[in-house]
Amino acid sequence: METIEQKKRPTGMTIFLVLSFINACWNILRSFIMYVSTPMMTKMMENGEFEDAMEPFVATLGEEMRQAMMDNMTQLASINPRYYLILILLFVGSLVGVLKMFKWDKRGFHIYSIAQILMLINASVYLYPLQHPSPFTYDLLLTVMFILMYYLYFKRKEQFDNIQPNDDQI
Repeated sequence: METIEQKKRPTGMTIFLVLSFINACWNILRSFIMYVSTPMMTKMMENGEFEDAMEPFVATLGEEMRQAMMDNMTQLASINPRYYLILILLFVGSLVGVLKMFKWDKRGFHIYSIAQILMLINASVYLYPLQHPSPFTYDLLLTVMFILMYYLYFKRKEQFDNIQPNDDQI
């Protein structure tokens, strides 16, 4: 049976919350794997082990693909592992915010928004200087879109709550 809160939540809000939930969970896992594996990747690159492992693929993929994979691996290995550690913490914050918003707790919106803004700052310090062209504009637009959508949904809920009579008034 649906609760009153579930009946009031617009479908769009539910979709955005589910997408944010999936994104946070996936990125917590991904960031943990990258945090643990980045030092190993760096060691493999320094020892030439990764290049040796790529040799069997050169015949199949070609030299250009091998070089592209080597470049990507070099770029990944150059990212400071602290970036991923900070990202884990921020995505946990984002997940907490999403779960609170799912219960219509406006504090969740603030937690989510702060975590998302801090993620942009974290990427600006550790990641964007290594990428050319930088995806900052894309990331900023996506972050602003989600924060704005959540803001508008909470504003709409406040307006709806002000119009609806309470059970005490009936």
